[in-house]
Amino acid sequence: MDIKDLDSKIEKLPDDSRKLFKTYDDVFPGLSKAMIALSSSPITDTLDEYLEPFRNEKSKATGRGAAKTEDDVAVDRPDFYLRPTGEKYFPRPWGKHIDVEVIQKARGLEKYVLLYGPPGCGKTAVVDASFSAELITLIGSGDTEVADLVGGFIMLEDGSFKWVDGPLIVAAEKGLPFLIDEIGLIDPKVLSIVYGLMDGRREYTVTANPSRGTVKSAPGFYVIAATNPNAPGVNLSEALLSRFAVHVEMTTDWPLVASLGVCEEFITVGQYLNTHMATGDIDWAPQFREALDFRDLEASFGQDFAISNMIASAPERARDQVAAAVHRTFGVEYKPARI
Repeated sequence: MDIKDLDSKIEKLPDDSRKLFKTYDDVFPGLSKAMIALSSSPITDTLDEYLEPFRNEKSKATGRGAAKTEDDVAVDRPDFYLRPTGEKYFPRPWGKHIDVEVIQKARGLEKYVLLYGPPGCGKTAVVDASFSAELITLIGSGDTEVADLVGGFIMLEDGSFKWVDGPLIVAAEKGLPFLIDEIGLIDPKVLSIVYGLMDGRREYTVTANPSRGTVKSAPGFYVIAATNPNAPGVNLSEALLSRFAVHVEMTTDWPLVASLGVCEEFITVGQYLNTHMATGDIDWAPQFREALDFRDLEASFGQDFAISNMIASAPERARDQVAAAVHRTFGVEYKPARI
C-alpha cells in the first residue's frame, strides 16, 4: 500500500471518522495514516515511515524497539562493562535484573553483598565492573591480620615511625566500596573489626593507634565480599553473615561462554563436570576463566594444545575425571600437558 492509497482510504471514510482521525492528527501528526496502514496490511515501509515519529527516542537510537517496563531488561543497557584493567565484563541476569546493576543499587541502599562460588566464575570481575577505579580490594588469607585491614606503624629512614591507614580505614573515610576477596579464609576474630562499620554504628575505633581515634564511615562506604565456600579452611561466622543483606551464588553462564566464541565441545565438558561437582562426585570443574583461556589458547596453539592444557590446569585429584570427560566428548584420549 502506498501513500496515495492511504490518502484515498481516509477520504472515503464517513465524516465522523474523518473528524476523529483529524483529532488524532492534531495531537500526533500522521497517526491516522499509520492506523489505516496497520489495519489494512502487514508491516510495510509505508507503515514504518508513519510510525517513526511515535518511537521512543532511545529505541530509535538502538534499534531495539520500544522501551520496556521495569520488569524487563532496559533497552539502553551496555553490552559490557570495563574493569579497571580494561578487560570487558559481560553482565549476567540476576532474576529480572542484571548483576552489575543490582550491586550498584545495593550500595545506595547500604545493603552489603556476599558472593560465593568456585574460583573463576566471575565473583571478583563483577565487583570490578560495578565500581571500576574507585574500588579498594583486600585479598584475604589465613595469614590476614587486623593490621592488614586497619593499618599500622611503619619505620621511616630516620628511625622514627609513622602511622599508615589500611584499606578498610581508607575506604570508610573516603566513602568508597571495599571488596574483601576470599573473605572465608580470614580468621573470624580478625573480621570482627568490620562489624561496627557495617551496622548502625558506622564507626571503628583504632585501638592500635589511640591518636588516630574513632573513624566514622562517610556516605558511599560499602562492603562487598567474595568467597569459595568449598575451599579448605573457610569459616564465616553468623555475626558476619548476618551483616550481608544480599547473598548470591555465582556460577558460570554457559550461554554467555558460547556467545564469546568458546567451542561447543568445551562447553559440553564444562557443563558435564559442573553437574557432577554439584552432586559431590568431583570437587573441581572449569569455569568462566578456564573457558576463555581455552578459547584464546586454541586460537593461538590449536585445539590439542588447549585440551591438554585444560587437563593439566585441573587439580591433580580431578585430572582423571576431567580426562575421561574430554575423551567422551572429543572422541580422542588426551594427557595433561607435559614438556
